[in-house]
Amino acid sequence: MLKLFLTFLKLGAFIFGSGHALVNAMQDEIVDKQQWLTLDQFQSGWASANILPGPIATKVVAYVGYTQAGVLGAALAVVAYLLPSLSGMTLLGAALSYGAVDRPGPMGTLFGALRAAVRGIKPAVLALLADAFLSFTGVVIPRGSGLAAHAAPFALVMLGITVSLAGMWRLSHATGAESRYLLGDPRAVGVFVLSMVALLVFRIDAIYVMLGAAAIGLTYLAV
Repeated sequence: MLKLFLTFLKLGAFIFGSGHALVNAMQDEIVDKQQWLTLDQFQSGWASANILPGPIATKVVAYVGYTQAGVLGAALAVVAYLLPSLSGMTLLGAALSYGAVDRPGPMGTLFGALRAAVRGIKPAVLALLADAFLSFTGVVIPRGSGLAAHAAPFALVMLGITVSLAGMWRLSHATGAESRYLLGDPRAVGVFVLSMVALLVFRIDAIYVMLGAAAIGLTYLAV
């Protein structure tokens, strides 16, 4: 039970984005590392979660928890998964209520750093979505020497995904100032491409990709 709690606490703390952006991170942890479910069981649970109301990721977390420890396991997994975001939003809400976010001082510095980290995380979330799409369609990107033989198709896939997702991002945020960020800032496109290579070619865990993107945001995208 403790392992179940800590696993979903980690996923809740370090993975950003919507439900579909979490597919590969959860699959890596639940299927590959912990081996709590087979790939077919995981994909069946994810597909079932899509036809039920409510957030997809939370339903999948409950499903996995239930398979491991029944109703108590489902409740424990959901609490662990939601605890980081609940705590973070509570602190953010308190800071906003007291106007501490934009004031000089420790809180202003902290939230300025968070904004910069999020600027790095945004394009990485798009990479997670693309990775999830390729995973569910069965597309496999070769590694090592096999990659050289498939360099041209890989480059075309990367270009197509980059253009398509960047366009979708802009259209879905067409009214905000941030809508021009991903297309207008080559650094953000660079984060996206690096994230795609890390996920598809080197098979780096999604959690570490997100942490790396946040670090890039703090270092290079703060202004």
